[in-house]
This record gives sequence, structure tokens and C-alpha cells, in this order.
Amino acid sequence: MIVWDTGQGARKGYLIVMSKIDEILASTSNRHYPLPDKKWKYFQQWHDTLFFHWEVPVYFLREHIPKEIELDTFNNMSWVSLVAFEVKNMRFRNAPALPYISNFHEINIRTYVIKDEIPGIYMFSIETDKLIEVLLTRIFIGLPYQRSAIKRSAKKIVSKNTAKNQRLDVTIGNTRPLTEKTALDYWLTERHSLYETCENKICRFDIHHKEWDLKDLNVSINDILYDAGKFSLSILPDKIHYSKKLDVILWGKEET
Repeated sequence: MIVWDTGQGARKGYLIVMSKIDEILASTSNRHYPLPDKKWKYFQQWHDTLFFHWEVPVYFLREHIPKEIELDTFNNMSWVSLVAFEVKNMRFRNAPALPYISNFHEINIRTYVIKDEIPGIYMFSIETDKLIEVLLTRIFIGLPYQRSAIKRSAKKIVSKNTAKNQRLDVTIGNTRPLTEKTALDYWLTERHSLYETCENKICRFDIHHKEWDLKDLNVSINDILYDAGKFSLSILPDKIHYSKKLDVILWGKEET
């Protein structure tokens, strides 16, 4: 049974979240296009985010991207990224976070695209460790999440998706300051839209957050089995990033 906290604790949590959201919405220097002119729908926090990035020739991906979307490139090369993080305190705009539903692990495989001059990402795979998240995100958000057995600790991530034959085994080391953010670092991480096919049309999901606080990370990929188009992810990424925490606002899907 789900118990909704409607007392002082819930009220305090709501006020804290709304204060954070006002602060996030006031920080827009990292965006490529204006904030959506409508009410946001969801809030969540992304914790201990790992980015693994691979530089990929365009021909590995082009035919696997909807024709209405253009592949975005950096120095004439496309990129594929695996992003693993823990979602905490997910809530709808006018509802509190729920103890079991609001916290889950996610792993996604993405590439970088652009449509109508708005850069974003396109997902090849989105996995979570909870079946209820698969159902809720498909029903309420419209994203095609898949169930995967994701186990994560401070030093380890192990995931296995038997249905899709996808797996990951990562050993996590220490972080260190990022000496300087490059143009590529910004290009890979400061994306505020997600494109997805929905009912034979292209939909865009808008998000917003402050600029990523990125760090370097010592990490080893012990085993990996994921594909993005014709490209198979390897144990040696071309670039790695880490971020401790990010507060994120999400809007609903919109046909483009």
C-alpha cells in the first residue's frame, strides 16, 4: 500500500523542491534554445552519473536514426555515450516523492542529434532496475524503458538485460577535478532535449538543469555488450566524465 505524506514533512519537501526549481529556471546560460513556454511536469535528481563516450563514424549510425532527425557531429564525427546514474526523489509537479517509486537506477545508450536547429539526444536503449518504472515511464512520460537487473554500489555497477542481451560490468575508482572543460565536454553533456519516435511522428522531450559539474574518473569497464546502430561499444571509451549530483526539471512530450 502506498501512503502519501500530506503533513508538515511533505509540505517542507515541496517548498524545498520549488525553491530549487526557481533557482534552476533562473540559470539558462548553458541552454541552446529558450525554456519551454509551459509548465514543467516532473522533477528528479541524478546521482553519481557516469558518462562513457565513443567517437563513431557517421555511417555506423545514420540509417538507424529516424530520417526526420539529423545526426549532430563534432569535427565531422558522431558520438555514442553510455550514461549510468541513480534517479532519486522523482516526483510529479503537484505530488510528493514516493519511497519506492521515486528512486531507481538507469542506464541509457544515446547518440547526438539535431532537429529544427535544436540539438538533443536520441536513445538506442533506456534501462531501469524496477518494473514499475518501466510501466510508469511508458504510460506517463512516453519513453520506451526496458527492465534490466542493475546492481550498483560505491565501487561497482553490474547490469544484465537478458531480453535484449545487454550487459555491463564496471569497477569505479576515484574522481579528480576536471582541469578544463573543452568544447567537446560541453557538446556531449549540455543537451536539453530528447527525441523519440511516437506513433510514427517525432516527439521532443524538453528538460532543464544547471550546467553539469563534471569531473574526471578512474574507472575500468570489465565487460560491456551494447550496440548503437552498427557500432558495438568497447571496453575503452574515448572520453569519460563523472558528476556527483544534478537537479533536473522535465516537461512532457511534444510533437515536432
